[in-house]
Amino acid sequence: MLRTLIAAGLSLLVFSAVANTRLNVNRQSRENAVSIETELFGPVQIQLRDRITSEVLDERILRGPVTETVAGLPAASMNRLQLLSVPGRPAVPQLLEYRRPFSENANTAISQGFHGRASHNDALNAYAVDFALLLGTPVLAARNGIVMEVIDGFPDRGGTRDSDLDNANLVRIVHDDGSMAVYGHLLEDSVTVTPGQWVPAGAVIAQSGNSGYSHGPHLHFAVQVNTGMALVSVPFVMRGVDGAVIIAPDG
Repeated sequence: MLRTLIAAGLSLLVFSAVANTRLNVNRQSRENAVSIETELFGPVQIQLRDRITSEVLDERILRGPVTETVAGLPAASMNRLQLLSVPGRPAVPQLLEYRRPFSENANTAISQGFHGRASHNDALNAYAVDFALLLGTPVLAARNGIVMEVIDGFPDRGGTRDSDLDNANLVRIVHDDGSMAVYGHLLEDSVTVTPGQWVPAGAVIAQSGNSGYSHGPHLHFAVQVNTGMALVSVPFVMRGVDGAVIIAPDG
């Protein structure tokens, strides 16, 4: 069983629900059309709304990376369009098992668990776990899946300013049931996988780092599910190679 620490390597970064998805408006179009582009490899649920009336004008699942056209929009709404996007397709959360995302020989401890007071207190991170790891520890895929998103270019220096909140390197992997694992605060330029690549459980995907809003080298791990235009973290079971439970649903 992993030791639980109170102050080492706390993660204060919120891994948000904002997908790499953009709305492009062609104001010369006679069809009242717009294009919606996503760079994520995998499903992204989008809603196009009138931001004044809140009317939903279009809702669909994009299969990224892709650009799709939405035509026939109300003329009155063209100057007040709002795009909402959430990674993943709507799915019912399931309690599933994951393997330890680093070697059994790695020097580690849990620095913050489920519902941690430092930063695991919102829907996106309530069931996240922070593992204090030495800088450069290999990070392994905890489950088979397809790499959906890679961010790899932020400096590995930690920080406690608001400007550091969105500066964490990460890998997002989508699984066959629609859930997504997020591996955060990775070492700069250490990611070894590419978007669209299928990876098996146990494959090296990156190295642990100290990027973004972080108090020390560690791995932020969370399983997230799109419950229908809402991204939430969900509880999970994590086991070591010997089968022993190291993370349980009750935290």
